[in-house]
Amino acid sequence: MFLWENILEWIKSFLTYVTSGVSFSHPVFLLVIFGLAAVNEIGFPLFFTLEILMFFISYHYGPLSSQSLIILLILLLGRELGANALYLAARGLGGRFLDWLEKRSSRTMRAIEKFKTRLNNNPTIMVALVRITPGLLQVPSITAGAVRLRLSSFIEGVGLSSLIDDVIIIFLGFSARFFLTRMNTQPKTYLFVSFCCLIALVWVAMLLLYRRNVSKSQKQKERIV
Repeated sequence: MFLWENILEWIKSFLTYVTSGVSFSHPVFLLVIFGLAAVNEIGFPLFFTLEILMFFISYHYGPLSSQSLIILLILLLGRELGANALYLAARGLGGRFLDWLEKRSSRTMRAIEKFKTRLNNNPTIMVALVRITPGLLQVPSITAGAVRLRLSSFIEGVGLSSLIDDVIIIFLGFSARFFLTRMNTQPKTYLFVSFCCLIALVWVAMLLLYRRNVSKSQKQKERIV
């Protein structure tokens, strides 16, 4: 029990130290966050690192604090950079990029083919909705570039999805701060651990639901053929 308490205390101290760097007086730290957001867009897994940081900042400083607003802006800009880089690569390379991708991930190609049919109506909304689906973050960027979707619609969709994700996490952090401030033992650390478990469960549940829907649609196509 003593070891567990020490680990939790270390996590709390570490997160407090990290979040204290979220200000314009620490440009190097902000640049790191910006870079992480960008590389995550092109397929580098971060395992909820940015979501955990956003949650803890919202809990520690509040949803309208300068730290929360700064991290919201930095994540938005980083995601726009990474997503647009992938969009431009798919747009510039066209079929060659899709052929290369099909050899590496047939599942991603199936998702792209399915997403193509949905881009005709409300492309901005569709880009945003698909992006917040677990496991499909890169699909809208590749598809929008391959079909040469209007760049402004794509940028708007990326921005909308970024705001949806971050506002939800900020709300959760604020709710935890507002309702659970009277916890007697290290509330920040326990909330951090609980949030990690919650976001992992939600991500897995949404991913399983998506795969189930894909499996059903494939079976229906096979029956038609």
